[in-house]
Amino acid sequence: MSARPPLWRAFEDNEITHSGAHYLLAIASLAEVGGAPRAADVARRLVVTRAAASLQLRALQEHGLVDLDDQRRLRLSALGANLVARVASKHEVLLVFLRELLGVRVGTAELDACKVEHLFSEETGAALVRLIRFARSDQPEAQAFLAEFRRTTAHCPPGARCELCTEACLLAAGNSA
Repeated sequence: MSARPPLWRAFEDNEITHSGAHYLLAIASLAEVGGAPRAADVARRLVVTRAAASLQLRALQEHGLVDLDDQRRLRLSALGANLVARVASKHEVLLVFLRELLGVRVGTAELDACKVEHLFSEETGAALVRLIRFARSDQPEAQAFLAEFRRTTAHCPPGARCELCTEACLLAAGNSA
């Protein structure tokens, strides 16, 4: 038997935390409109205290994602800029997937994309891009697939269990939102 840790622990091995990703995105966004921001600017943007921002920004500096110049202005390092670009791209891909392919409401899609944009791999992102490209194509198979998906019944008979929702019916939960 291998000494491999349980799969759920892999969650802790992510490249960036949820809040860390948002700090990096805030720095990038603020830099686009007004030059390199200070910690206080990031705190205001994220509606957190300056103390909380300072702690998070220090951790991002220690991980080589953010640089601080002599005027205490923040800049993304090359590593940080690369990470921001990948997270932003994953967010957009997820939004398209959730909205266009699955038909998830705008607010729900935004929230769900925000929750996982920094968690999934580039491999999964690339697979989603391929699926979206296929779905957007003029190929008859793609159009037939989407039409059939949209016609699929979005509920189970009362008390029934499908082969996917083994513990609780997600169709029932999704329809009540």
